[in-house]
Amino acid sequence: MTLVLTIVLLGLLASVSPSTIVVFILLLATTRARVNAAAFLIGWSVSLVVVFAVSYAIGGARTLQHGSGSTAVKATEILLGAALVVVAARQWRRRDQPRTSSGVTKKFTGHLKQLNPWEAAIVGVLEQPWTLTAAAAVVLVHHHEAFPTVVVAFLIFTLLSTGTVGLIFLYFARRPGEAEAHLSDLRDRLVRAGPAIFAIVSAAIGVYLIIDGVIGIAGS
Repeated sequence: MTLVLTIVLLGLLASVSPSTIVVFILLLATTRARVNAAAFLIGWSVSLVVVFAVSYAIGGARTLQHGSGSTAVKATEILLGAALVVVAARQWRRRDQPRTSSGVTKKFTGHLKQLNPWEAAIVGVLEQPWTLTAAAAVVLVHHHEAFPTVVVAFLIFTLLSTGTVGLIFLYFARRPGEAEAHLSDLRDRLVRAGPAIFAIVSAAIGVYLIIDGVIGIAGS
């Protein structure tokens, strides 16, 4: 159950990724908002299927479960954790820099207005919180479990990581007029608070990966 509990944590953290939420809110301003939002979530989910399938296949290799191969996986986990802590420190130092959503809006809105579902699906893949997804992949290789457990872990991560954007989508679908103003305000707040949120999330994941990797090496 160590794998499932870890995936729960990673999924919850992925659900509050500022950049993903901001881009998803911008998607809801496109001409085909509902279709594009659904395509975004499909692209997101397909990318997760690929990551989890590849990670499970890699984790099943005997060379990665014993001896030097196992140690290499745990060392990779520690290095990834250390890199996340460094990134978190840099983002934390930038948290007080003035930011507005104007830059994001000017860069994306013009193109997103005419976005088609295929492009929205690609955006879903690109906006996957890949730092956290990579962490989930490394943990999956480290704690290689039986196939049913991996399926449960995949479903949990998918549901949790899409929880926030899913709720935003439901809110928009039920009350589009009211949602437009509120989501615009939320977008502005997330752009300003993004570096601090990203720093906290990255630091939490980084520390966890370091501890998990160290415990794994010490126990091997």
